Parts: sequence; structure tokens; C-alpha cells
Amino acid sequence: MKLENYKIPDYSLSESVKFIEPIAFSGFSSINKFQYANLRGFNASGGAYNLRLSSARLWGLISDGNPFSMTALSDKIFSAKSEIIKFETLYNASKTFIVLNRLSRDLPISPTVNDLSRSISEKIKIKDIRKIKNLIMDIRLHKSNYISEDIEFIQSKDIKLEMSGVKLEVEESKESLLAAIKLLESRLDLFRV
Repeated sequence: MKLENYKIPDYSLSESVKFIEPIAFSGFSSINKFQYANLRGFNASGGAYNLRLSSARLWGLISDGNPFSMTALSDKIFSAKSEIIKFETLYNASKTFIVLNRLSRDLPISPTVNDLSRSISEKIKIKDIRKIKNLIMDIRLHKSNYISEDIEFIQSKDIKLEMSGVKLEVEESKESLLAAIKLLESRLDLFRV
């Protein structure tokens, strides 16, 4: 699948990791595409299988060519000594596609198909928009699982908003501020200000 002239995977990072997991524990240094299809119960010439292979390659989990092998990235994911290291590795891998990360950052928490189609400059089929949505939600999952030890959390502060005798106290977050602004707007409409 192409988006803004970038080739992006059809399957998410999480799905791709699950797809190649049997290789990690098989003991093979490399495996033929046809052998792996038989091992996983896929038709080697089928579209679903080839899209899964392509997605795993695009995420950097397996090498190009036939036979293919695990990359250093997939080795690090499957041999991680702790969940923290595994989450950090998955988080770093999830940043691979700039266009997907931009959409992940700019879209609402629960983006709809309409939100996505407005954010993408080109005409894309609905089924592909749904795939992009799944990719974005998976990227957000990996970001939420990873907490850098270097990040210092900002203490939340209460913000007071006052307009024409209407007082609101909200926590300092984007969602809280937007909700408070909407409430103020509704009160201003009520008082016809």
C-alpha cells in the first residue's frame, strides 16, 4: 500500500511480530518462503501471505530475499531480557513511518474513517483507510506502552477560566481545556453573550 508516495505495510507491527514469532523459536538461521508458508498453513502464492511477508520486511523484522532470516531488530524483540527493553524496541520500531506517525499525532483519539480521509491528501479506498487506522492505533499502543526513564513528568496545575461571572477550574490537559471551552461557549450561548 502507498501513502503520500511512501510504501507502508498492510499489517501492523504487532501483527507482523506475531507472524514471524515461530521463526524466532524454530532454531533456523534462515527459512525459505515456501517452507514458512507450509509451517504457518498459508498458501505461498496467496495474497494474504505475501502481504504479511512484505509488512514484516517493511517493519524491518525479516531480511529481503528468499530464503529470509530474522533481523537484529526482531532478535532484540524476542530476546529482550525485560518487558521494558521489549517495549522500548517496539516503540522505536513503531517510529519507522513518518507519515503514519504524523497522522497518529494529528488525529483525534478515536479517529473515524472521515477523520482519516480528511487528513490524507490523496483519494484512497475505504478498506485501505481502515488498514491505515489499524496501523495508527497500533503505533499509539506501542507509544503508550513505552515510558522513557528520561522523561520528567510535568506536575498538573489547575487552571481557572473566568468569563462574565462563569468560573471553571480544570486540570491542565488538552482534553480538559477543550471541554471547559465548550462548556463556556454553551453558557455564553445560554446568556446570549
